[in-house]
Amino acid sequence: MKPNLRPILLPIIAFVVLIAAWQFIVVAFEIPAFLLPSPSAILKAALRFGWPLLTVHTAATLETILLGFAISVVLSVPLGVMLASNKLASEAFYPLLVFTHAIPVIAIAPIVVVSVGTGLNARLIVVTLISFFPIMVSTATGILNAPKDMLDLGRTVGASKWQRIATIALPHAVPFMFNGFRIGIVGAVIGAVVGEFVSANSGLGYLVVRSTSDFDIPMAIAAVIILAVMSVTLYQLTAVVQTRVSPWAPQSEN
Repeated sequence: MKPNLRPILLPIIAFVVLIAAWQFIVVAFEIPAFLLPSPSAILKAALRFGWPLLTVHTAATLETILLGFAISVVLSVPLGVMLASNKLASEAFYPLLVFTHAIPVIAIAPIVVVSVGTGLNARLIVVTLISFFPIMVSTATGILNAPKDMLDLGRTVGASKWQRIATIALPHAVPFMFNGFRIGIVGAVIGAVVGEFVSANSGLGYLVVRSTSDFDIPMAIAAVIILAVMSVTLYQLTAVVQTRVSPWAPQSEN
């Protein structure tokens, strides 16, 4: 096997072996579908449900993920810059933000629904609560790790504090920010599903709840697989965007 093909072929081979073993075990031991459905049963359930309906539920979840993630970025990046550049703001607000992040989101999701209603807004709040913290911390870390000699040079030529942040610290922080984006986009998937568990009439999370209540476990697992594929795809797309936006970053940071 060529070395350049190993990272592609080996995972594919392992996946095929896993699916084959799963199918064999379920059929050989006659495991009931409501305990562990076979891969073929999952595929049949998805086909029976219909790809048009699956697409509708997938699109609803994807809308929640992308909107919630965008809100998280808009809130977290300026907040991270502020905490990194203002010691007083950091001492005042960072403990509160840590406390907020420490609260299990699934515990407050029903409270959010009661407070703001059962629409999309409640789900967006849940997504934002999960996604904003890693993005904010990564942004602040990147700002604080800006090269001191470059900052000193900027100070020497008369650049103001905010000019040094905008022209030196912020570009340096871009790879760090994308590290937070990758974590945040996966968190956004989790938040969207939690929001749909609590309050939704569409989406893959809603589909999982409805399928399990009907003991249609193959359909529930099909929805979970779509969620997993969506999460991995969004993670990889974020990494691809990072290589385009920050080509100067070392490979280890990418």
